[in-house]
Amino acid sequence: MHLGYKMDRTLQIVILGAALLVSASSAGAADIRAFHNINQFSLKQIFALPSLDNSPLIEAGKWRINLNVNISNSYTGATSANEGMVDDVETFRGSLLVNYGIRDNWQLSFEVPYLSHDGGFLDDFIYGWHDFFGMSQNGRTKANSDELQISYLNGSNSFFDIQEHQHGLGDIRINCAYSKPWENRALILSSELKLPTGDYDKLTGSGGYDFSVGVTLNDPQSLEKYHITLYGGLAGIFLGNIDAVNAPAQKDFAVAGRVGIGWQATKLIQLKLQLDGQSALYDSSLDLLGDPAFQVIIGGSLTFSDDVYLDISVAEDINSATGVDVAFQLGLVVTF
Repeated sequence: MHLGYKMDRTLQIVILGAALLVSASSAGAADIRAFHNINQFSLKQIFALPSLDNSPLIEAGKWRINLNVNISNSYTGATSANEGMVDDVETFRGSLLVNYGIRDNWQLSFEVPYLSHDGGFLDDFIYGWHDFFGMSQNGRTKANSDELQISYLNGSNSFFDIQEHQHGLGDIRINCAYSKPWENRALILSSELKLPTGDYDKLTGSGGYDFSVGVTLNDPQSLEKYHITLYGGLAGIFLGNIDAVNAPAQKDFAVAGRVGIGWQATKLIQLKLQLDGQSALYDSSLDLLGDPAFQVIIGGSLTFSDDVYLDISVAEDINSATGVDVAFQLGLVVTF
């Protein structure tokens, strides 16, 4: 994807985010939580990329339920001297995330995802959006709308190809988190295990175990008088081997990070801007596999109460097709 095009889109998103953060009236402070975003690129979402959640841990004996729906769309391809890949897919990811307060400052979580890869329905909308704003189509045409092709070929003629609808249970995750209060801030230490309940042949999982350890800082204190929360985190990920001989050569370890800012604009509305990234997951000469990935996520939350809120967000790839072109997400969170 052309660098100028990416820079233009990134600038538009940042300007929109800045405008949102200064356009509404102030309100009382409230818990501002990071978007539960994961890079949905077809050959990356199979690993246990951590969400680095900054949400205050729930009280002992209480439950928190997160229902998340993510629809992402991608159209990209690349070749090198010994590799080639096409990623033309729309992916639906729905997940149920259950959190339980096992004791004060300790939380146990389970996430069960369901994934579906197909041609989708957003191609014409994205094509029209790009055309209206004079953006590069990066190979998109009316003729290839709503098609599905995920293929990878390397120099040893190891070939992977999906051109039919795939769906199924994804890799289940188990997370344990501990929160260390620090004045009105908190350090959240977490570890996560991903189980191989998905299927690599369907790209609903990697077929291996992954394990990550991370730390997140939640800071509603520094800019409290502006009703702004800052947050950020970093995690190391130990990647289990993909259960297939036709997969790209993967790395054994990766790093993921997140920074974000959120503003309680009114009692009902939170506005948030977030940057997620991770190091390369593959040893590949293709930029889309062998380069670090970065996504900017913009949106907000409707905070019906301290115990019920709805996240609405859009994620955009900002590093040359290392993530999906665009992803739309809704997340409903209820604590009881």
